[in-house]
Amino acid sequence: MIFSVIAWFFKALVLIALTALAFPLAPFFALFIVYAEESTITGFPSLLPGTPRAFLIPALRLWQSPDAPVDEFWYGDYQGWPKTGRTQSDYDASIWLRWLCRVVWLWRNAAYGFGAKLGYTYTPTFDDGALWRTGANCSYFWKVTNPAGQIGWCWKFEKFYTKTRYVEAYLGYKLQGDSIQGKKFVAIQFNPFRTF
Repeated sequence: MIFSVIAWFFKALVLIALTALAFPLAPFFALFIVYAEESTITGFPSLLPGTPRAFLIPALRLWQSPDAPVDEFWYGDYQGWPKTGRTQSDYDASIWLRWLCRVVWLWRNAAYGFGAKLGYTYTPTFDDGALWRTGANCSYFWKVTNPAGQIGWCWKFEKFYTKTRYVEAYLGYKLQGDSIQGKKFVAIQFNPFRTF
């Protein structure tokens, strides 16, 4: 187990550096777009079947999330600036707005493709835990071994410091949710300002 934690630690350091680099590069990367049917690139069912979706060009694709197009902020169920107060007509008519939504998505999921590449090879999934996102303090730890004998792990917790504010952390590998390219992403999430 100690070797798995040490290996994750070095992967996490690499991913932190790539994530920091992704923020200033995202406005530039968001200019290099190709359009394709979502399912042919991600392997998941398309949110808008028959509608070409925006992806980074293949040479840059590791900088985007491998499970969603870069226009996902606009088309997905996400709220906030620059989407607030704008319509589909606004989006269709504005190169600037389309570019800006791609940048916001690349910032939201900075260097996610690298998180998948550095991930742990494992396909089964776990639920989030009975108390996760219920308003209660909770902590969960999972340790799993894949068929190659490699150990993967996940530790996540939520600790409330007011009735509605809490710290959320998620370290190890994202054992919850779908496997991307047969792997669970490297997870390094820490948010001391979550609101319930």
